[in-house]
Amino acid sequence: MRLGIKGLIDFALIIIFFVGFQGGKYFLSNRLQEVGIALTLLLFFYAAIQLAITKKKISWRWWFWSAPLLITYILGSSALIFSVNAGTAIMPSLFAAREFLIIFLAPALYFVYHLGYPLERLEKIFIFSLIIILLNYMVNYFRIDLPSAYFSAGYMSYLVTFDEWRGYRLKPPTFALFLLSIYALLMLFQNVSALKRVGWLLVLCLAAYIWFLIKARSQMAALALAIICYPILFSRPNRMNVLFIVGPVVLFLLIALGGILIDSFMSSEGASVRAASYSLAWDNVKQYPLFGYGQSSAYSKTYQDIFGNKFYPSDLGLIGISFKYGFIGLFIYIFYNFYLLRRIIRINWAYYYHYHTTNPLVCSLLILLTALTINLFLNPGLAYMQGLTVGALTIALTAAHRDEFKKQII
Repeated sequence: MRLGIKGLIDFALIIIFFVGFQGGKYFLSNRLQEVGIALTLLLFFYAAIQLAITKKKISWRWWFWSAPLLITYILGSSALIFSVNAGTAIMPSLFAAREFLIIFLAPALYFVYHLGYPLERLEKIFIFSLIIILLNYMVNYFRIDLPSAYFSAGYMSYLVTFDEWRGYRLKPPTFALFLLSIYALLMLFQNVSALKRVGWLLVLCLAAYIWFLIKARSQMAALALAIICYPILFSRPNRMNVLFIVGPVVLFLLIALGGILIDSFMSSEGASVRAASYSLAWDNVKQYPLFGYGQSSAYSKTYQDIFGNKFYPSDLGLIGISFKYGFIGLFIYIFYNFYLLRRIIRINWAYYYHYHTTNPLVCSLLILLTALTINLFLNPGLAYMQGLTVGALTIALTAAHRDEFKKQII
């Protein structure tokens, strides 16, 4: 692969990752998302055609067709079902679910790797993109008038939250913050120069300051618990045996504390509204069990137009997934979650076996996916733009590392 082509791919990937982790949502009504999706499709078709010409020995048909088939099912079924249930046109709902097109990133990255784009370069570009995303958040946090945005009637009102304790907060690129927090922490313990160690300390301080600004208690708790789980359960193959001991204990504690957690939930701010939304969503799941209610659109009808101003399925965890996509969609999501977790665990072990060290990015992705699994019921983040980008990267990265290991064996 020529140097000029690599530079173009670098630029395209920075835009794609920036968009995938929602860095562009703070300006131009997130129109940059369309550019990122277009670049993803362009990169996919360019790399697929180039690789087909070279006839390399990879499962080209599987990698080429798996993404479009999955995307076609999700977009087509959710748009069609909503059109039938709500009596609207199908096209607005189809475009409302366009963020699933980022799934094309998985085969695109795998194809460009086999065209000669170095795996180490991909990882560096990704981390560089995360740093840009967090710096972009800080600029917009101080640029935007948060109270005015919160009370506005436009797009920006959805990006600002408020409560009495934490005040006005700009919604962060959560997954980028998760990954860079873990990665920067791990890099402090790597064999790098003192100057780089200082640089990573500054990056960690930046991430810590953003955590301080958003005060996301549940997310910080999930991150801390996932970091604790990593050395105990997932760092080496023999650690998995601990899971069979710890698992039943954790399950017993959750059951024992279940009543207290429910009481706390019901007495918290806005709990009555969320409880009503859960009840409404579950009633509709029972009415539309297989395919759900479908994907709404602001250009036809929204869920709020049909079910009330305070009904947001994205806030309802797995119940919200079942509401939108039915039990078939719920099964796909749960399978996808544990499939990604299994892949990243196995590659983490294989990497240590081959190189006798850990890969900071692989380890960061593993801890993030562990945190998402811990919070699976309440926050199915892999079903939305940031999570889909993480999933696509995880699939491509694990496949590329697996092929690297095969080269060493041969």
